[in-house]
Amino acid sequence: MLSAEIETQLSEIEQQCGALTAAVDGGDPVLLEAASTRLRQSAVDLSRSLDVSGLDAQGVQVFKARLQKVVSGVGVQRGGLARRAAVVERGLHAMVPATRESTYGQSAGPYGAAGRQTGAFRRLTA
Repeated sequence: MLSAEIETQLSEIEQQCGALTAAVDGGDPVLLEAASTRLRQSAVDLSRSLDVSGLDAQGVQVFKARLQKVVSGVGVQRGGLARRAAVVERGLHAMVPATRESTYGQSAGPYGAAGRQTGAFRRLTA
């Protein structure tokens, strides 16, 4: 079984992961930053105080299963953040068109660059 310390820390990480999911869904950047900071600190605390070598086989399996659940939750949150970033970027481009990057690069002027001359024909044959 899991020790009381590891159980407490895993429960804390699961709670912080749930809070982070709610912050991602809510879209409030201040809450998102605070929740991610707390989750990161909980993960650091767990990694510093972890003694998995003292766990029995069943405890290791329980620990791995719970940690895998948290890892998959963080993956889902990463996808949610990527979708939210895309929506924000589209909104920014709609409101401020100058933030869009040009598809074809910089042009020489408002009507494009003048054609480049390839050289003169030296000889003409028909």
